[in-house]
Amino acid sequence: ISVDHKVLTLIAVRLKSSRLPRKALADLSGESLIIRLTERVQQAKIPTEVIWCTSTHSQDDPLEKLASEHGISCFRGSELDVMSRFINVAEQRKASTVVRVTGDNPLTDPIMMDVMIQAHLKKGVEYTFTEDLPVGTRPEIIDLDMLKRCHQLLQDPDSSEYMTWMLNRPDHFKTQRVAAPFWEIKRPEISLTVDMEDDLRVVQAI
Repeated sequence: ISVDHKVLTLIAVRLKSSRLPRKALADLSGESLIIRLTERVQQAKIPTEVIWCTSTHSQDDPLEKLASEHGISCFRGSELDVMSRFINVAEQRKASTVVRVTGDNPLTDPIMMDVMIQAHLKKGVEYTFTEDLPVGTRPEIIDLDMLKRCHQLLQDPDSSEYMTWMLNRPDHFKTQRVAAPFWEIKRPEISLTVDMEDDLRVVQAI
């Protein structure tokens, strides 16, 4: 991969959740869910840094404190406009490509991250996704320029929490779907995201 390509892993995380409040701090084998997720995505070899992208709301102060205790970078921005958080941090770090990970997916696949980044940069596309892996393990690779264009197209930036729906638009952007490299992980019917209490118990069991 060319050295002029700086790739960041950005984890969108907040403590506000109507279904499972403060799930990012839930216990997962003796450590918080967000730390377990971070440890996991740090195993990817291509990205240069993992950064938590949270809000400036006081309820997210514990996240900044936790990041500081673990030596993890934490960026705080708009509470609802997640896309602006990603754009701001990528511009600050002078990165042209970002890996989007959400804070309720502690089983995000780091090997697939590298596979997808390589495919993304090789093809020169703007958005790379996979639909093969279980829900809750899939990263997304996004071009910063595309993110900016998408943000400008948004009628309601506060809805940018649902970024995937806006980015996976082949009619607007150069998108690419990457297949799972191993048949064993091709299980799209499984959900491993942590949305409710039951989901958390499943991931704790795993």
